[in-house]
Amino acid sequence: MLNPLPESIKKNFHGQDYIKRQTRCVSRRPAKDIISTVEAVAVSFGLKVHTRGYKMRLEGMSANKTGHLAVVLEVYEVAPSLFMIDVRKASGETLEYHKFYKNFCAKLDDIIWKPAEGANSGLLRTMTC
Repeated sequence: MLNPLPESIKKNFHGQDYIKRQTRCVSRRPAKDIISTVEAVAVSFGLKVHTRGYKMRLEGMSANKTGHLAVVLEVYEVAPSLFMIDVRKASGETLEYHKFYKNFCAKLDDIIWKPAEGANSGLLRTMTC
């Protein structure tokens, strides 16, 4: 069973900016597809993947190979057939995390939902991919 959306994240849907260590995107694919795709991409990046339900921890060397980077990813069901992918830096440098996230999102393009131009929704404003 998917975790319900935590109150701290719900509050961020209503006009507050995201924290620099935390980014999120939205998908219309089933949660199991999201998890398996994320796992495949993480392994292709050379990261170790630890999965428990709909929460994952990705660990490995940063892109510049100078430090360790750990990322926690969790999938939440926002509405039927609409899932939020919450990605947080667990350890490592924030700049390296943002580089990782940009490259990671590029590889997840087939599962990330892009809203139609002109869409106006609080959920869509929180998307960073």
